[in-house]
Amino acid sequence: MSSEKRRGTRVKADFEAYVTVGDVVIPVSTRNLSLKGALLDGCEDCLMGTACELNIPLAPGLRIVVEGEVVRVGESGVGMVFKEMDDLSFATLHRLVQLNADDPEAIDEELGRFPGVDG
Repeated sequence: MSSEKRRGTRVKADFEAYVTVGDVVIPVSTRNLSLKGALLDGCEDCLMGTACELNIPLAPGLRIVVEGEVVRVGESGVGMVFKEMDDLSFATLHRLVQLNADDPEAIDEELGRFPGVDG
C-alpha cells in the first residue's frame, strides 16, 4: 500500500465523495488516502494545478473536508495533494488512515517526519 516514491502511507479507501472546483461539484470516489493526499476516480475533467475542495461524508454530521490541488491526471485516476484542513477533518483523516494501515504506528511516525502534516 505504500510506495518508496511516496512520502506517506496510503490506504485503500473506497468512499463516495465530492470535489468542488469553483462553483462545480463533481461526484467522485476515493481509491486511496494518505495524510497528504488522495487518489480519486470520477474527476476526469479536473486539470493539473487546479485548486479544489474534497468533501468525504462518512456519517451524518461527520465528514472530512480538505482544500487541495490536482497534481496528477491519468488513467490510474486523479491525484490530489492536500493543502489545508481544519482540526476535526485532520483528526478524522488521521484515524481513518491509521485504522486501515498495515502498520498503524507508522502513521504517527509520519507526523514527525513530514513537516506540515499536523493539521
